[in-house]
Amino acid sequence: MLEQLLPQGQKHPFAQKMMQHFVKLGTPLRCVQKYPLLQDQEERFLRAGYHSVQARTLWQLWQDQSAVAPDLRLHLNKAEPFDEWEEFALFSSHYFILVAMKSPTSPPSPNNQGGSIPKYSKLVCQPQVWKSRSIPVTDRVVLNVLSSQAKHHRKFGAAIPFSDQTIGIHGGIGDKGRLNTTARYQNLGLEAQDAKFSNPPIDIEARVCHTITALDDRRFMLAGGRTSPDKALQECWLCCSGQWKPVENLPIPLYRHGATAVAYGTVDAGILVFGGKTTGGIVVSQWFIWREASGWEEVCSSSGELLPRFAATITSTSTRRGILLGGMTEDGILCDEVWEWTIGQGQETDITLQLKALDSFRIAPRFGAFLAWSPVGLLIIGGISTLLIPLEEEILRLSNEAYGKVDGSTVFEPTAISIDFDGHRPLLIGHAICASRDAVLITGGGAVCFSFGSYWNMTAWTLHFSAGCEPNSPVRHFAEVVVPPYNDPARELHAEDAERASPAAQSNNVAEAVQRVRIGSEADFNRLMHEGRPFVMEGLDLGECMTDWTVPELVRKISPDRLVTVHEAQGCHMNFQLKNFQYVKKPFGKFMQEVCDGSLQYLRSLNAEKAADEPARFADDFPGLSDQFHLPPQLATVARNQHSSPLRISGPVNMWLHYDVMANVLCTILGEKVLVLYPPLDAVHFKIPPGSSSSPMAVFHPEQRGSVVYPRHHIRAVLKEGDILYIPPLWLHSASPLDNLSVSINVFFRNLISGYAAGRDVYGNRDLQAYENGRRHVEKIVKSMEGLPREIASTYLARLGEELIEKGRNFRQKPD
Repeated sequence: MLEQLLPQGQKHPFAQKMMQHFVKLGTPLRCVQKYPLLQDQEERFLRAGYHSVQARTLWQLWQDQSAVAPDLRLHLNKAEPFDEWEEFALFSSHYFILVAMKSPTSPPSPNNQGGSIPKYSKLVCQPQVWKSRSIPVTDRVVLNVLSSQAKHHRKFGAAIPFSDQTIGIHGGIGDKGRLNTTARYQNLGLEAQDAKFSNPPIDIEARVCHTITALDDRRFMLAGGRTSPDKALQECWLCCSGQWKPVENLPIPLYRHGATAVAYGTVDAGILVFGGKTTGGIVVSQWFIWREASGWEEVCSSSGELLPRFAATITSTSTRRGILLGGMTEDGILCDEVWEWTIGQGQETDITLQLKALDSFRIAPRFGAFLAWSPVGLLIIGGISTLLIPLEEEILRLSNEAYGKVDGSTVFEPTAISIDFDGHRPLLIGHAICASRDAVLITGGGAVCFSFGSYWNMTAWTLHFSAGCEPNSPVRHFAEVVVPPYNDPARELHAEDAERASPAAQSNNVAEAVQRVRIGSEADFNRLMHEGRPFVMEGLDLGECMTDWTVPELVRKISPDRLVTVHEAQGCHMNFQLKNFQYVKKPFGKFMQEVCDGSLQYLRSLNAEKAADEPARFADDFPGLSDQFHLPPQLATVARNQHSSPLRISGPVNMWLHYDVMANVLCTILGEKVLVLYPPLDAVHFKIPPGSSSSPMAVFHPEQRGSVVYPRHHIRAVLKEGDILYIPPLWLHSASPLDNLSVSINVFFRNLISGYAAGRDVYGNRDLQAYENGRRHVEKIVKSMEGLPREIASTYLARLGEELIEKGRNFRQKPD
């Protein structure tokens, strides 16, 4: 029998989602109410007359090598790169397999049981014994648990200990995907915002499972992370005295690695990194150390190597010593060892590392947990284990003294700190932890609960430790604060951008005015279109819309009560990659009033009948206005090959930089705006993720409308009422309104005879079939290199990349 169970009761977040899901389907789970635990199910069948009963959760079976062989686990990982281990553990801990037999010597026939019973004959439920000796937080130290509301969903980000008063959480995953923004948490006792340190620049590629490590009170290192599970990142950024700059990359791309600060002899502080996953999901066991003077170097262990593992937890216990615990091996098995590491000096200037197993330090294995120092010692917080962690065991004190010195010769007795989370059970998965002098902040986290929906922690908890002899001492309480949203990548350029912005390169970093023309025929338009550059057409007839459309008239003809879906932006620059806006449905009349009052909103109309399946068509979607707008006869080519024609109404908000695969004309009806356009080959400079058409980079100044701050040659088009801008395929463009309100109609059309991707393309920006096929071929090429030594595989891939670049140059030289 395969059924659900409630190993930690109905208040566990996953259990809540699971129960609610089946209630919504009209099929509530009644069995788990009566038999919530494995032992309940076993007793149920024993009472029913079965002589042999065995029950195991799917998570227990996964970790049992007699049930799932290691080579099978490895094979599954190669079939599809996988990194949702915490979510898999949650799901499989809430489902169990039970085998019950009437006669233990005569198992039922496999023919009528759907499988072989003897395979499960060795399964015995062996509940893990959790130590639950709760500690009073001593007479010397008093624990206060304070909560505050988090403003955004975020999991698998990295904490930045800016100061004792301010903490940042960078990157991670939000509602709409990976993030490159930073949430700030500040002590509520601080009157003004702490502006000593800036957030990481937003042109750092969005990532998860990276590390940010404090070297001292003024320097932090961001290292690694990933986009997809098979694409690890290698870049590193150093924040020094408040400013972020790129530094030497990691020796290999890494994510889910461990990182901690160390001090080696008289040398400046460094960062020690262990394990993790690299590109392709390969698990590694190398140690690396970074020092500002010498960069990254590999550190070899003089006392043997650990098994490769990822998501292990590491911390320093002195300047050159620390512990490492937990993690998961390549075949998906949790590690239960605890190791002490020590760095020293070998011959000449080589750094060595010694490892010592702390056999006396026994703790249930943890994966994805965090270590944090507190006034009561070293704490381990959250993660997953071989069984679902009870609430009272989520936070353990690992050290043996009140102020927690870890010594390999000491017998450790991990003890629980029982905490009341205001009645809300947190899901300490994908959370972030940051410790200040006398407080620990726990924030973020959540999980996709199978097909039942997502759960997000929307509370941030501050664990404040104060001396018992000072009951009136100020309590540190962190809460998320809103910081100025502008963090323009053009002001914090990468090294390659800085080179382009140097005085020697400034001659090329100029704006070129768009070509403005008056055309008399369709042939004129086709000739200009064939040149493949943007141009503005003046003096063409767009219909009565140019004289009759006013705000009251638009509201009357569209209807003030008609619901429209608009973008509500958080700042003056919308960013599709960061999703710093919300899709909100509201009456059209209310939207127009708010926009006229200066609200940061934007409407791109959708198909009125089938918004998700069919492209927008102005004439059908707005029949009351259809007779007042038409394309002029000179644009007959556009009309014949039309794909879509959305209505665009914008408040004082900048459109993100993007390209469209289809050619299009933008017809300006009300208001003025500025567009900047970059040729297709410039896409490589704007950090557009593979398979996407949108850049995370802002090119407009946040305070001066229409002013471009990104230093690269571009075409600038100032559109006045009645102007029609032709935008060729793949030309990147971004728009900035010069008025509070602008109204335009955008007509997309097919200018290629063939080559468009088959299937649905609602917005006209799905990449051509050849590019989509090419990306699939690239994935196959990369997969074909698996099994080769890393250096050989990377060399071949680099050579193939150069070959592709050269063929691209040859294509450009071919005549059309």
